[in-house]
Amino acid sequence: MGGQRLPADIDALTAAPTGIVIAVGEESKGTCIGRTSPATAELLGQEATVFPSHRGGFVGGEYGYAGRSESFARKLREVLDAAD
Repeated sequence: MGGQRLPADIDALTAAPTGIVIAVGEESKGTCIGRTSPATAELLGQEATVFPSHRGGFVGGEYGYAGRSESFARKLREVLDAAD
């Protein structure tokens, strides 16, 4: 799938029986994900939820690219609690 562009099926996403939260890492600004996540959120009528760190913000550094796992976990709990 490398380099393949697949458009988001906005109708299917908005019809989904579950809630959808589009998120982006605060360190991802200017990257592909940093641009596409907010754009997708806008198509869904929402703002992207900003998480601490980057796309691997939950990783503790054992794979060489340390995130901020504790602050990521706090933000995730906040998002999940708001969804209840």
